[in-house]
Amino acid sequence: MSSSKLLSVSAEELDIPTVKSPLDAVIRLTSSAICVIKVRDRVIVNPLGFKVANDGESVLAGFIGVSDSLNFPGVPASNGGQVEYMVVPFADENLLKIPPGKVLELDYLLLSDIFPTAWFALESAGQVLGDNVVVFGAGAIRVYSVDNVPARLAKAESIGAIPINFDFGPADAQILKLEPNGVDRSCDCIGSKCVDEYGNNIENLILTQAVNVTRVGGGIGVIGVYLTHDLGRATPALKQGILPFPIGQFFLKNLSLCGGAATIHAYQELLKTSIDSGKARPSFVFEKEFRIEDAEEAYREFNDYKITKAVFRFPNP
Repeated sequence: MSSSKLLSVSAEELDIPTVKSPLDAVIRLTSSAICVIKVRDRVIVNPLGFKVANDGESVLAGFIGVSDSLNFPGVPASNGGQVEYMVVPFADENLLKIPPGKVLELDYLLLSDIFPTAWFALESAGQVLGDNVVVFGAGAIRVYSVDNVPARLAKAESIGAIPINFDFGPADAQILKLEPNGVDRSCDCIGSKCVDEYGNNIENLILTQAVNVTRVGGGIGVIGVYLTHDLGRATPALKQGILPFPIGQFFLKNLSLCGGAATIHAYQELLKTSIDSGKARPSFVFEKEFRIEDAEEAYREFNDYKITKAVFRFPNP
């Protein structure tokens, strides 16, 4: 449900980084997942590795939760996280210790971003046990699952979600035929890069449809990206991230809306427990493994919707 074009992706050899502060740590990665909003030559990723200072200790390094700036792995101020070695600032706060071994490595890997992000989306929407939910954007995060990529919808359906293909008409109209009174919760996992059934980018489409399909007193969680600037947009308001919003219907339906950049670290311990106990096995979303040298191929397949979720594997230390 988002539009993206492949830019430039390549693998390069770099020097092993060094710490800049005694609070930093260098980690050597064993796996790193592709998880991007728009494929770029520098990407936001989910690295998993071990802390070099304590050789053999397994840790998880996801989006940086404690930092002295708003820079994250993958944004222009850094070299990203799809590398064999990476510096993690404020390591004691930003690294999560996990059990050693390869068996559950890919499950733990998803604690670095999409598993907590999905939880954050539902919590932002105010979900309680038993609620029916619409997720706009299938990907690897999902119960009505809205997308137009058959492989993604099939993956969502395989765990019990009801697929809604917006190529066959507006998603909100399809959902309201199945749920005339609306759903309890809606999650916007796309943001302003969403497209309609004709492929047109309509920045406020998901927010509008979420208001349409959410029942009176329901909630909307937003983890899709909305920025304060985008040079590609058409009007001065859109360039500042100011979008039309159906505030009248939102008010009359007594809806709630919450979201933003997911607070990954707030949920990691809770969700780690669900993996430890065997209740959660989120790694089912992975479809293919690549070597880092094959990054261009991996991103091309990801960009062309041939795979929903992929992981880079690094040589064993």
